[in-house]
Amino acid sequence: MGRGINNFKITKEIILKNISQEKIFSTYFNLPIEVINRIIDTGELICSPIRTDIHPTCGFRYNNRGQLKFRDFSGYFWGDCFDAAALIISNITNENLNINNKEDFRKVLRHIAYTFKDIIFGTEKDIYLIEKIHTSINNIKNKKYHIELVVREWNNYDKIYWDKFGVNFHWLNINFVYPVEQYYIDRNINPEPKYYYNSKDPCYAYFLGKDKNGIDNIKLYFPYRDKNKTRFITNANHLEGIYNLNRNDYNYIIITKSSKDRLSLSCNWMSALSLYGEFNKIKVGFINIPHETYKLRSIEYQWLVNKLTDNGIIITFMDNDRTGMREAYYFRKEFNFPAILIPKELNCKDFTEFCENNSFEIVQNKIIEITNNIINDENNKYLKYKKEDNTKPF
Repeated sequence: MGRGINNFKITKEIILKNISQEKIFSTYFNLPIEVINRIIDTGELICSPIRTDIHPTCGFRYNNRGQLKFRDFSGYFWGDCFDAAALIISNITNENLNINNKEDFRKVLRHIAYTFKDIIFGTEKDIYLIEKIHTSINNIKNKKYHIELVVREWNNYDKIYWDKFGVNFHWLNINFVYPVEQYYIDRNINPEPKYYYNSKDPCYAYFLGKDKNGIDNIKLYFPYRDKNKTRFITNANHLEGIYNLNRNDYNYIIITKSSKDRLSLSCNWMSALSLYGEFNKIKVGFINIPHETYKLRSIEYQWLVNKLTDNGIIITFMDNDRTGMREAYYFRKEFNFPAILIPKELNCKDFTEFCENNSFEIVQNKIIEITNNIINDENNKYLKYKKEDNTKPF
Protein backbone atom coordinates (compact mmCIF):
# COMPACT_ATOMS: atom_id res chain seq x y z
CA MET A 1 0.00 0.00 0.00
CA GLY A 2 3.00 2.27 -0.16
CA ARG A 3 5.62 3.39 2.34
CA GLY A 4 4.24 5.67 5.04
CA ILE A 5 0.57 5.08 4.21
CA ASN A 6 -0.12 3.11 7.38
CA ASN A 7 1.12 6.03 9.47
CA PHE A 8 -1.04 8.56 7.66
CA LYS A 9 -3.82 9.94 9.88
CA ILE A 10 -7.12 9.50 8.06
CA THR A 11 -10.14 11.52 9.15
CA LYS A 12 -13.66 12.01 7.87
CA GLU A 13 -12.75 15.61 6.96
CA ILE A 14 -9.76 14.49 4.84
CA ILE A 15 -11.92 11.94 3.04
CA LEU A 16 -14.68 14.43 2.20
CA LYS A 17 -12.21 17.16 1.26
CA ASN A 18 -10.80 14.92 -1.46
CA ILE A 19 -13.65 12.61 -2.43
CA SER A 20 -17.27 13.58 -3.00
CA GLN A 21 -20.12 11.78 -1.28
CA GLU A 22 -21.47 10.91 -4.71
CA LYS A 23 -18.16 9.26 -5.62
CA ILE A 24 -18.13 7.14 -2.47
CA PHE A 25 -21.70 5.99 -3.09
CA SER A 26 -20.89 5.35 -6.74
CA THR A 27 -17.93 3.13 -5.88
CA TYR A 28 -19.40 1.18 -2.97
CA PHE A 29 -22.81 0.67 -4.57
CA ASN A 30 -21.43 0.20 -8.10
CA LEU A 31 -23.67 2.91 -9.54
CA PRO A 32 -22.58 5.34 -12.27
CA ILE A 33 -22.04 8.76 -10.72
CA GLU A 34 -24.06 10.26 -13.57
CA VAL A 35 -27.07 8.23 -12.42
CA ILE A 36 -26.66 9.42 -8.82
CA ASN A 37 -26.42 13.06 -9.91
CA ARG A 38 -29.51 12.69 -12.09
CA ILE A 39 -31.50 11.17 -9.22
CA ILE A 40 -30.46 14.02 -6.91
CA ASP A 41 -31.55 16.58 -9.52
CA THR A 42 -34.83 14.96 -10.56
CA GLY A 43 -35.95 13.08 -7.43
CA GLU A 44 -36.62 9.94 -9.44
CA LEU A 45 -36.36 6.47 -7.90
CA ILE A 46 -34.27 3.49 -8.98
CA CYS A 47 -34.17 -0.21 -8.15
CA SER A 48 -31.96 -1.01 -5.18
CA PRO A 49 -28.32 -1.79 -6.01
CA ILE A 50 -27.93 -3.92 -2.85
CA ARG A 51 -30.92 -6.25 -2.99
CA THR A 52 -33.11 -7.97 -5.55
CA ASP A 53 -35.66 -5.30 -6.43
CA ILE A 54 -38.29 -5.33 -9.19
CA HIS A 55 -39.76 -1.88 -8.47
CA PRO A 56 -37.92 1.47 -8.31
CA THR A 57 -38.01 2.14 -4.56
CA CYS A 58 -34.71 3.93 -3.83
CA GLY A 59 -33.44 7.47 -4.12
CA PHE A 60 -30.75 9.99 -3.16
CA ARG A 61 -31.26 13.35 -1.46
CA TYR A 62 -29.20 15.92 0.44
CA ASN A 63 -30.45 16.78 3.93
CA ASN A 64 -30.26 20.24 5.51
CA ARG A 65 -26.81 19.43 6.94
CA GLY A 66 -25.30 18.79 3.55
CA GLN A 67 -25.28 14.99 3.94
CA LEU A 68 -26.17 12.92 0.92
CA LYS A 69 -28.55 10.15 1.99
CA PHE A 70 -29.58 7.03 0.17
CA ARG A 71 -33.01 5.76 1.14
CA ASP A 72 -34.69 2.52 0.25
CA PHE A 73 -38.37 3.39 0.75
CA SER A 74 -39.14 -0.30 1.15
CA GLY A 75 -37.28 -0.11 4.44
CA TYR A 76 -34.08 -2.08 3.88
CA PHE A 77 -31.49 0.71 4.03
CA TRP A 78 -31.28 4.36 4.98
CA GLY A 79 -27.95 6.12 5.48
CA ASP A 80 -25.08 8.23 4.21
CA CYS A 81 -22.01 7.28 2.19
CA PHE A 82 -20.17 6.00 5.28
CA ASP A 83 -23.11 3.76 6.20
CA ALA A 84 -23.05 2.44 2.65
CA ALA A 85 -19.31 1.79 2.78
CA ALA A 86 -19.64 0.09 6.20
CA LEU A 87 -22.29 -2.26 4.80
CA ILE A 88 -20.08 -3.37 1.93
CA ILE A 89 -16.86 -3.50 3.98
CA SER A 90 -18.54 -5.60 6.69
CA ASN A 91 -19.25 -8.25 4.09
CA ILE A 92 -15.69 -8.10 2.75
CA THR A 93 -14.07 -8.44 6.19
CA ASN A 94 -16.78 -10.68 7.67
CA GLU A 95 -17.33 -8.21 10.53
CA ASN A 96 -20.35 -6.28 11.77
CA LEU A 97 -18.82 -2.83 11.65
CA ASN A 98 -20.67 -0.30 13.78
CA ILE A 99 -19.90 3.21 12.57
CA ASN A 100 -20.90 4.58 15.98
CA ASN A 101 -17.86 2.75 17.36
CA LYS A 102 -14.72 4.87 16.88
CA GLU A 103 -12.43 1.97 15.99
CA ASP A 104 -14.91 0.51 13.52
CA PHE A 105 -15.40 3.93 11.94
CA ARG A 106 -11.62 4.24 11.55
CA LYS A 107 -11.63 0.92 9.69
CA VAL A 108 -14.27 2.27 7.33
CA LEU A 109 -12.27 5.47 6.76
CA ARG A 110 -9.08 3.49 6.11
CA HIS A 111 -10.83 1.25 3.60
CA ILE A 112 -12.23 4.28 1.76
CA ALA A 113 -8.79 5.89 1.75
CA TYR A 114 -7.14 2.75 0.34
CA THR A 115 -9.90 2.34 -2.23
CA PHE A 116 -9.21 5.92 -3.41
CA LYS A 117 -5.49 5.90 -2.65
CA ASP A 118 -4.73 7.38 -6.07
CA ILE A 119 -6.50 10.50 -4.79
CA ILE A 120 -5.61 10.41 -1.07
CA PHE A 121 -2.02 9.17 -1.30
CA GLY A 122 -1.14 9.84 -4.92
CA THR A 123 -0.30 6.16 -5.53
CA GLU A 124 -1.55 3.66 -8.07
CA LYS A 125 -5.18 2.60 -7.68
CA ASP A 126 -5.76 -0.96 -6.41
CA ILE A 127 -8.13 -2.67 -8.86
CA TYR A 128 -8.30 -5.69 -6.55
CA LEU A 129 -10.15 -3.64 -3.91
CA ILE A 130 -12.77 -2.59 -6.48
CA GLU A 131 -13.28 -6.21 -7.51
CA LYS A 132 -13.82 -7.20 -3.88
CA ILE A 133 -16.43 -4.43 -3.52
CA HIS A 134 -18.32 -5.74 -6.55
CA THR A 135 -18.18 -9.29 -5.17
CA SER A 136 -19.44 -8.02 -1.81
CA ILE A 137 -22.43 -6.29 -3.44
CA ASN A 138 -23.44 -9.58 -5.07
CA ASN A 139 -23.03 -11.40 -1.75
CA ILE A 140 -25.18 -8.84 0.06
CA LYS A 141 -27.98 -9.30 -2.46
CA ASN A 142 -28.16 -12.92 -1.31
CA LYS A 143 -27.46 -12.23 2.36
CA LYS A 144 -29.88 -12.83 5.20
CA TYR A 145 -30.87 -9.61 6.94
CA HIS A 146 -30.96 -9.36 10.72
CA ILE A 147 -34.28 -7.68 11.59
CA GLU A 148 -34.82 -6.24 15.08
CA LEU A 149 -38.13 -4.90 16.39
CA VAL A 150 -39.32 -2.24 18.80
CA VAL A 151 -42.84 -3.39 19.63
CA ARG A 152 -45.69 -1.01 20.56
CA GLU A 153 -49.11 -1.57 22.15
CA TRP A 154 -52.13 -2.53 20.09
CA ASN A 155 -54.44 0.42 19.46
CA ASN A 156 -57.87 1.18 18.00
CA TYR A 157 -56.50 1.65 14.46
CA ASP A 158 -55.17 -1.90 14.64
CA LYS A 159 -58.51 -3.16 15.92
CA ILE A 160 -60.37 -1.56 13.02
CA TYR A 161 -58.01 -3.20 10.52
CA TRP A 162 -58.01 -6.75 11.96
CA ASP A 163 -61.71 -6.74 12.89
CA LYS A 164 -62.52 -6.67 9.18
CA PHE A 165 -61.14 -10.21 8.95
CA GLY A 166 -62.63 -11.50 12.20
CA VAL A 167 -59.27 -11.54 14.00
CA ASN A 168 -58.94 -10.30 17.58
CA PHE A 169 -55.88 -9.18 19.54
CA HIS A 170 -55.75 -12.38 21.59
CA TRP A 171 -55.49 -14.43 18.41
CA LEU A 172 -52.77 -12.16 17.05
CA ASN A 173 -50.80 -12.44 20.29
CA ILE A 174 -50.88 -16.23 20.48
CA ASN A 175 -49.93 -16.42 16.80
CA PHE A 176 -46.81 -14.29 17.33
CA VAL A 177 -47.98 -11.17 15.51
CA TYR A 178 -46.64 -7.85 16.82
CA PRO A 179 -47.49 -4.20 16.12
CA VAL A 180 -44.26 -2.38 15.27
CA GLU A 181 -43.09 0.97 16.63
CA GLN A 182 -39.69 0.82 14.92
CA TYR A 183 -37.53 -1.77 13.25
CA TYR A 184 -33.86 -2.06 12.36
CA ILE A 185 -32.11 -4.02 9.65
CA ASP A 186 -28.49 -5.00 10.37
CA ARG A 187 -28.48 -2.47 13.19
CA ASN A 188 -24.74 -2.56 13.91
CA ILE A 189 -23.89 -1.52 10.39
CA ASN A 190 -26.82 0.79 9.77
CA PRO A 191 -28.02 2.09 13.18
CA GLU A 192 -30.81 4.36 11.93
CA PRO A 193 -34.33 2.86 12.40
CA LYS A 194 -35.82 1.96 9.03
CA TYR A 195 -39.36 2.76 10.14
CA TYR A 196 -41.26 4.87 12.66
CA TYR A 197 -44.89 4.09 13.45
CA ASN A 198 -47.52 5.99 11.51
CA SER A 199 -51.21 5.15 11.89
CA LYS A 200 -51.61 5.68 8.13
CA ASP A 201 -48.75 3.28 7.40
CA PRO A 202 -48.82 0.62 10.15
CA CYS A 203 -46.36 -2.23 10.23
CA TYR A 204 -47.06 -5.68 11.64
CA ALA A 205 -44.38 -8.28 12.30
CA TYR A 206 -44.96 -12.01 11.90
CA PHE A 207 -42.46 -13.97 13.99
CA LEU A 208 -41.70 -17.15 12.03
CA GLY A 209 -39.20 -18.88 14.32
CA LYS A 210 -35.40 -18.96 14.45
CA ASP A 211 -32.89 -20.31 11.99
CA LYS A 212 -30.05 -22.71 12.83
CA ASN A 213 -27.83 -19.75 13.74
CA GLY A 214 -30.37 -18.34 16.20
CA ILE A 215 -31.41 -15.43 13.95
CA ASP A 216 -35.08 -14.49 14.19
CA ASN A 217 -37.08 -15.23 11.05
CA ILE A 218 -39.43 -12.27 10.62
CA LYS A 219 -41.82 -11.00 7.98
CA LEU A 220 -42.89 -7.34 8.13
CA TYR A 221 -46.27 -6.48 6.63
CA PHE A 222 -47.42 -2.99 5.57
CA PRO A 223 -51.12 -3.42 4.69
CA TYR A 224 -51.83 0.08 3.35
CA ARG A 225 -48.88 0.42 1.01
CA ASP A 226 -49.39 0.52 -2.72
CA LYS A 227 -48.68 -2.78 -4.43
CA ASN A 228 -46.04 -1.09 -6.57
CA LYS A 229 -44.14 -0.47 -3.35
CA THR A 230 -42.85 -3.32 -1.24
CA ARG A 231 -45.55 -4.42 1.22
CA PHE A 232 -43.47 -7.20 2.71
CA ILE A 233 -39.94 -7.30 4.10
CA THR A 234 -38.65 -10.67 5.21
CA ASN A 235 -35.48 -12.62 5.91
CA ALA A 236 -37.10 -16.04 5.57
CA ASN A 237 -38.62 -18.21 2.86
CA HIS A 238 -40.42 -21.21 4.33
CA LEU A 239 -43.82 -22.30 5.66
CA GLU A 240 -45.33 -19.76 8.05
CA GLY A 241 -47.27 -20.51 11.23
CA ILE A 242 -45.19 -23.54 12.19
CA TYR A 243 -45.18 -22.68 15.90
CA ASN A 244 -48.97 -22.89 16.03
CA LEU A 245 -49.16 -26.17 14.14
CA ASN A 246 -48.15 -27.94 17.33
CA ARG A 247 -50.21 -31.16 17.35
CA ASN A 248 -49.54 -34.53 15.76
CA ASP A 249 -53.15 -35.66 15.42
CA TYR A 250 -54.86 -33.21 13.06
CA ASN A 251 -57.84 -34.47 11.09
CA TYR A 252 -57.31 -31.66 8.58
CA ILE A 253 -54.53 -29.22 7.81
CA ILE A 254 -55.48 -26.25 5.62
CA ILE A 255 -52.73 -24.54 3.62
CA THR A 256 -53.42 -20.99 2.50
CA LYS A 257 -51.38 -18.35 0.74
CA SER A 258 -50.56 -15.69 3.37
CA SER A 259 -50.26 -15.12 7.09
CA LYS A 260 -53.25 -12.77 7.00
CA ASP A 261 -55.42 -15.47 5.42
CA ARG A 262 -54.12 -18.06 7.89
CA LEU A 263 -54.97 -15.84 10.85
CA SER A 264 -58.44 -15.05 9.52
CA LEU A 265 -59.23 -18.64 8.59
CA SER A 266 -57.99 -20.10 11.86
CA CYS A 267 -59.66 -17.52 14.13
CA ASN A 268 -63.02 -17.74 12.35
CA TRP A 269 -62.85 -21.51 11.94
CA MET A 270 -62.05 -22.17 15.59
CA SER A 271 -64.82 -19.79 16.64
CA ALA A 272 -67.36 -21.51 14.41
CA LEU A 273 -66.45 -25.06 15.43
CA SER A 274 -66.61 -24.19 19.13
CA LEU A 275 -70.32 -23.35 18.74
CA TYR A 276 -71.22 -26.87 17.59
CA GLY A 277 -70.75 -29.75 19.99
CA GLU A 278 -70.46 -32.38 17.26
CA PHE A 279 -67.40 -30.61 15.88
CA ASN A 280 -65.51 -30.28 19.16
CA LYS A 281 -63.46 -33.40 18.49
CA ILE A 282 -62.37 -32.29 15.03
CA LYS A 283 -58.80 -31.01 15.01
CA VAL A 284 -58.00 -28.54 12.24
CA GLY A 285 -54.56 -26.95 11.77
CA PHE A 286 -53.61 -23.98 9.60
CA ILE A 287 -50.38 -23.11 7.83
CA ASN A 288 -49.45 -20.83 4.95
CA ILE A 289 -46.88 -20.67 2.20
CA PRO A 290 -44.76 -17.47 1.99
CA HIS A 291 -46.02 -16.57 -1.49
CA GLU A 292 -48.31 -17.98 -4.16
CA THR A 293 -45.64 -19.47 -6.39
CA TYR A 294 -43.98 -21.40 -3.58
CA LYS A 295 -42.86 -24.96 -4.20
CA LEU A 296 -43.16 -27.21 -1.17
CA ARG A 297 -39.93 -28.89 -0.10
CA SER A 298 -39.98 -32.64 0.47
CA ILE A 299 -38.94 -32.18 4.09
CA GLU A 300 -41.87 -29.77 4.61
CA TYR A 301 -44.29 -32.20 3.00
CA GLN A 302 -43.16 -35.00 5.29
CA TRP A 303 -43.38 -32.72 8.32
CA LEU A 304 -46.98 -31.86 7.46
CA VAL A 305 -47.96 -35.48 6.86
CA ASN A 306 -46.52 -36.43 10.25
CA LYS A 307 -48.88 -33.89 11.83
CA LEU A 308 -51.96 -35.81 10.64
CA THR A 309 -53.91 -38.76 11.96
CA ASP A 310 -53.79 -41.90 9.80
CA ASN A 311 -56.86 -40.71 7.87
CA GLY A 312 -55.98 -37.03 7.98
CA ILE A 313 -56.21 -34.79 4.92
CA ILE A 314 -54.21 -31.74 3.80
CA ILE A 315 -56.37 -29.21 1.91
CA THR A 316 -55.35 -26.06 0.05
CA PHE A 317 -57.34 -22.82 0.21
CA MET A 318 -55.85 -20.42 -2.34
CA ASP A 319 -57.11 -17.34 -4.15
CA ASN A 320 -59.51 -17.89 -7.02
CA ASP A 321 -57.45 -15.82 -9.47
CA ARG A 322 -55.10 -17.35 -12.05
CA THR A 323 -52.08 -17.39 -9.74
CA GLY A 324 -53.98 -18.98 -6.87
CA MET A 325 -55.54 -21.62 -9.10
CA ARG A 326 -52.16 -22.51 -10.56
CA GLU A 327 -50.79 -22.99 -7.07
CA ALA A 328 -53.78 -25.14 -6.07
CA TYR A 329 -53.31 -27.23 -9.20
CA TYR A 330 -49.61 -27.63 -8.42
CA PHE A 331 -50.40 -29.00 -4.95
CA ARG A 332 -53.05 -31.31 -6.41
CA LYS A 333 -50.73 -32.63 -9.11
CA GLU A 334 -47.59 -33.01 -7.00
CA PHE A 335 -49.03 -34.04 -3.61
CA ASN A 336 -52.68 -34.96 -4.27
CA PHE A 337 -53.89 -32.17 -1.95
CA PRO A 338 -57.55 -31.40 -2.65
CA ALA A 339 -58.51 -27.73 -2.97
CA ILE A 340 -61.21 -25.32 -1.84
CA LEU A 341 -61.76 -22.19 -3.92
CA ILE A 342 -64.25 -19.35 -3.48
CA PRO A 343 -66.56 -19.24 -6.52
CA LYS A 344 -66.03 -16.11 -8.58
CA GLU A 345 -69.70 -15.13 -8.50
CA LEU A 346 -69.23 -14.15 -4.85
CA ASN A 347 -66.87 -11.39 -6.06
CA CYS A 348 -64.28 -12.32 -3.43
CA LYS A 349 -60.73 -13.27 -4.29
CA ASP A 350 -59.88 -14.87 -0.95
CA PHE A 351 -61.24 -15.67 2.51
CA THR A 352 -60.29 -12.32 4.08
CA GLU A 353 -62.24 -10.50 1.37
CA PHE A 354 -65.18 -12.82 2.01
CA CYS A 355 -65.05 -11.78 5.68
CA GLU A 356 -64.93 -8.09 4.75
CA ASN A 357 -67.98 -8.38 2.51
CA ASN A 358 -70.18 -10.45 4.78
CA SER A 359 -71.51 -10.49 8.32
CA PHE A 360 -70.03 -12.55 11.13
CA GLU A 361 -73.05 -14.89 11.02
CA ILE A 362 -72.71 -15.55 7.28
CA VAL A 363 -69.00 -16.31 7.66
CA GLN A 364 -69.63 -18.68 10.58
CA ASN A 365 -72.44 -20.48 8.74
CA LYS A 366 -70.28 -20.88 5.65
CA ILE A 367 -67.49 -22.44 7.71
CA ILE A 368 -69.92 -24.93 9.25
CA GLU A 369 -71.24 -25.75 5.78
CA ILE A 370 -67.71 -26.37 4.48
CA THR A 371 -66.86 -28.52 7.50
CA ASN A 372 -69.99 -30.63 7.04
CA ASN A 373 -69.21 -31.12 3.36
CA ILE A 374 -65.65 -32.20 4.09
CA ILE A 375 -66.62 -34.60 6.88
CA ASN A 376 -69.42 -36.22 4.88
CA ASP A 377 -67.40 -36.40 1.66
CA GLU A 378 -66.49 -40.06 1.83
CA ASN A 379 -65.61 -40.25 -1.87
CA ASN A 380 -63.72 -36.95 -1.88
CA LYS A 381 -66.12 -35.43 -4.43
CA TYR A 382 -66.55 -32.12 -2.63
CA LEU A 383 -62.82 -31.56 -2.51
CA LYS A 384 -62.05 -32.89 -5.96
CA TYR A 385 -60.23 -30.24 -7.98
CA LYS A 386 -59.70 -29.93 -11.72
CA LYS A 387 -57.51 -27.38 -13.42
CA GLU A 388 -60.38 -26.02 -15.51
CA ASP A 389 -62.78 -25.75 -12.54
CA ASN A 390 -63.20 -22.02 -11.86
CA THR A 391 -66.23 -22.28 -9.58
CA LYS A 392 -65.26 -24.78 -6.92
CA PRO A 393 -67.97 -25.20 -4.25
CA PHE A 394 -67.41 -22.98 -1.24
